[in-house]
Amino acid sequence: MADENENTNTNTILSGEPAASAVTSEPVVTGQPETQTKPEPAAAFDFGKMVGAEGALAENWREGLPESIRGEKCLDSIKTIGTLAQSYVHAQHAIGSNKVAIPGENSTPEEWAEFYKACGRPENAEGYKHDGVQLPEGITLDQNQVAEFRKFAFEHGMNQKTFEAALAFDVQRCAKMQEAAKAAHDAEYTETLSKLRTEFGGRFDSVVAQCNKAMETFGLTEVLREKGLLNNYTIIKALAGIGERIGESKLKGGEGQPVSGDPSARLAEIQGNPDDPYYRKDHPAHNARVAEVNGLLAAMAKAGKK
Repeated sequence: MADENENTNTNTILSGEPAASAVTSEPVVTGQPETQTKPEPAAAFDFGKMVGAEGALAENWREGLPESIRGEKCLDSIKTIGTLAQSYVHAQHAIGSNKVAIPGENSTPEEWAEFYKACGRPENAEGYKHDGVQLPEGITLDQNQVAEFRKFAFEHGMNQKTFEAALAFDVQRCAKMQEAAKAAHDAEYTETLSKLRTEFGGRFDSVVAQCNKAMETFGLTEVLREKGLLNNYTIIKALAGIGERIGESKLKGGEGQPVSGDPSARLAEIQGNPDDPYYRKDHPAHNARVAEVNGLLAAMAKAGKK
């Protein structure tokens, strides 16, 4: 009994053959398989039909191009294969030897120099010219400052056109500043003249004459001229007060006092300065200067000088 049971177990569990119930000839899934439809392949573009007689391109020639560039407007004028080739050649010539990379943040000084050269910078700072810069009346170029500007322009890659434009702009700026300064000077002169005439009335001419003689006596004329204070009301009034207190007879060139120094030299000094009050009838010191010139001429005549 024991042997029979053992054989039975061996045949069914360890035999290596599948049990009868595990074997089937039918598929697990019944029914007909689904039908899968494959897409029709796209018709290939016929490049053989793209070019016609004498190189003419077919109407649909762009269909053979990548989709991303088919609609480019620049292709509208391309009608023949010759035109297409010619456009490419012209594009290459346009790039040509002038092709230069635009420097970036990490570019070397040599790369920047190459870029500046391609943009028209001269070989050196002395290569900049300013012949085309028009100078307004009364404006002159300081050549030392021009030399400094040339260095600046070269270091910052300016071409000739930009250099001249920048220099012309600065010239116009200086001209406007000069005009503004002259306008301010004239306005101050007019205001000062009005105040002095109002304050001193009939004594105006004598007071201004005393003022000028005080400046000359103490050597203040050139200093005040350099500082632009000859029209300053406060300065003129102070000097006039000094002149009044000292007394005209005690000042340089006063009435009844011989003219000191060489009268001919003093006369040449006055007549050689076109801005001297002697030539400006509206200047507060004009009458005093005329009197001084007359005194100089009298002194020269007395000394026998012509």
